[in-house]
Amino acid sequence: ATGSRGGDAMGSRALTDDGREEDDDWLPPSRPHLGDMEVVPDVYAMSAAELRCVRDLTIRKPNVGEVTFPGELDLVHDRRVLEELPGIVRLERGEVLLYPDPGTKPLEGEGLNRPAIITLLGCTPPDCSLKDDESKVRYRQRIANMTEVKGATFVDYDCDRGIWRFKVSHF
Repeated sequence: ATGSRGGDAMGSRALTDDGREEDDDWLPPSRPHLGDMEVVPDVYAMSAAELRCVRDLTIRKPNVGEVTFPGELDLVHDRRVLEELPGIVRLERGEVLLYPDPGTKPLEGEGLNRPAIITLLGCTPPDCSLKDDESKVRYRQRIANMTEVKGATFVDYDCDRGIWRFKVSHF
């Protein structure tokens, strides 16, 4: 811990610089089996102090996409995210799903039920016949409208590369 001792006479807790208590013997959870998912930064190699302010957590699946949580997350407070990440986040071609079991979804703003930027790869038009610029513009607008109808905010769609980006306020 980085702050002064406080709490009980045994000194089992320490205060962090911002006055919160931190267990001296706090151990991060072991790395779950993530399959082909990647987590950036590597939260499973961080100290408790580092986990209190994880910036721009990104969970990615190569050749499928990623979900980024902009800003800071306190993963000591939201320890369940570390322990249950493979069951919380599902990235599949063309979709991202968080908290697939509705009974496990926390309130908005808690855990990973917070604003995120999603990038999906391989989202090419079904017939791949968008050869002229006008067709690409129409298809891009169709993707933008579909995004908004689903309650997300459209960011971009690249017809040539099949990359779709959008934002959500929560899951």
